[in-house]
Amino acid sequence: MGTECSRLERFRGGLLGLAVGDALGAPLAGMKSGHIRQVYGEIGGYMDAARAWKGRPHRWALPGLYTNNTQRALVISDLLAQEGRCEPRALADVFVEMADVHVTKDTLGCHRRVSRNFRWALERLRSSAANPLDCGGPAPGCGAAARVAPLGLFFADRPNDLARAVIESSLVTHRDPRAVAAALAVASAVARMVSVEGDVRRRPADLARLVADEVRAGEALLIESYGRHLVRLSDPAASRSFSAALDLLPRLLDEGDDTLAFESIVRQANRCAPDRPVHDPGEGFAPAAVMAALYLALGGRSYAEVIPLAIGLGREAHDLGAMVGAIVGARDGEAAIPSDWIAGLVNSDQIRLRADNLDRREIDYTTWCGVVQLELEATATEERERRRLAVEWEKKGILVKKKRRARPRKEPEAGFAPPPGVWLRRKAAREKRRG
Repeated sequence: MGTECSRLERFRGGLLGLAVGDALGAPLAGMKSGHIRQVYGEIGGYMDAARAWKGRPHRWALPGLYTNNTQRALVISDLLAQEGRCEPRALADVFVEMADVHVTKDTLGCHRRVSRNFRWALERLRSSAANPLDCGGPAPGCGAAARVAPLGLFFADRPNDLARAVIESSLVTHRDPRAVAAALAVASAVARMVSVEGDVRRRPADLARLVADEVRAGEALLIESYGRHLVRLSDPAASRSFSAALDLLPRLLDEGDDTLAFESIVRQANRCAPDRPVHDPGEGFAPAAVMAALYLALGGRSYAEVIPLAIGLGREAHDLGAMVGAIVGARDGEAAIPSDWIAGLVNSDQIRLRADNLDRREIDYTTWCGVVQLELEATATEERERRRLAVEWEKKGILVKKKRRARPRKEPEAGFAPPPGVWLRRKAAREKRRG
C-alpha cells in the first residue's frame, strides 16, 4: 500500500482524485446499486447519464464535470493558498457570491447539485451580521466530509490546526456533530497519506485506529469549544457516535469481506440516531456513507479499482467518489489515477494548479482563473446541454419531467428517528396514495 512519490504528487493526487471520483459518481447520484449494475454494468470511465435519466434533464450530468463537492474544495484551496487559513466568513462570502451570479432560473447561481441543507444554510449566510458558525443546516450528511481534502493536505503536519480548520469550515454548512466528525475523519485520513512519518506504509487497520483516535480528540474539541453552535440532539451520546462507529473499522479491514463490512456499517449507522432507518451504505447519512468510504479508501486497493466500487454503491455516489478519490489519490499520487480519467475531467488544469498552489502556499496568478468565473462557465455549459437534451427527447416523443422545487428544510428538535408505529403509519399512508 502506498507508492513512493513526492509531496507535490500527493497534493495533486488528492485534489485530482477528489474531482475525478466526484465527476465519475455524478451521473449515478440517486441511483441504487442494483440499478447501476443493470444500466451500466462494469464502470470503466465517464458514463452517459442519459441512459439512466432519460426524460429527466435536471438529473443529467455533463460527462467529466464534477459537482458541488469539488467546487467547494476549490474555494477552500484558494483561501488556504491566499491567506494560509480558511476563515468561515471568507468561505461564506464566496459561497454567497457563487449563488448570486445568474446562469438560468433553474440554478442556484453556479452551484451544482445543491441540497436542501445547503439552501437552508445559504439563506442565513447571506446575512453579514450572522455568525457563519451558526448558519449551517441540521442535516447529518456527508457534504462537509466530501470537500475537506484541501485542509488535510495543507495541515497534514499540524493536527491541532487541522482539527479547528475542519470544524469551523464544516459548521458553515453543517451543524450536526456527526457530519462534522465525519469531515474530521476524511481530513485526518488525507493528512495521514501525506504526513512525513510514513503513515502510508502502515497496515490499513493501524491507519484506521490512528484516524479513530484523532476523530475522538476532535469530537471532544468540537463539543467543548464549539458546542453552542451545534444542533441539539435528544441523546447526548449521539454527538460522539461517529468515533464509536470508527472503532469497527480495524476489524472490518483485517477481515477484508466487503459484504460483511457494509452490513456491519449499516447496522452501526442505525445505532447513531438517524432521523430515519438506514438500509444502504451509500445513503447520505454520515455514519453510513463516510464509514463506507473510509473502509474502501483505507483498504489498500488501487485508485482504478476502488473508485468503481465506491460509486457503484449508488445513492450519494458523487460524495463517495470524492471522499475515496481524495484519500487514495493522496496516498498514491497523480500517476495512480488513469490518465484518460484526468484527460476527460473538466477544468483539470485548474485543479492541478490549485494543488500546486497549496504545496507552495501561494497562488500563481499567471494561469489561475477564479472559482466563480470557472464554475460559471462550466455550469452554463451543462445547462445548455440539458436544454438541448430536453428538446431532443421531446422530438422523440419522450415525456420530459420538470424538476420539483426544493422545499425549505426545518431544523429538527431532536436527532432520533420516530417510534416504529409512526413509520408504519407513514408507510401505510404512502402506499395508499400510490395505490
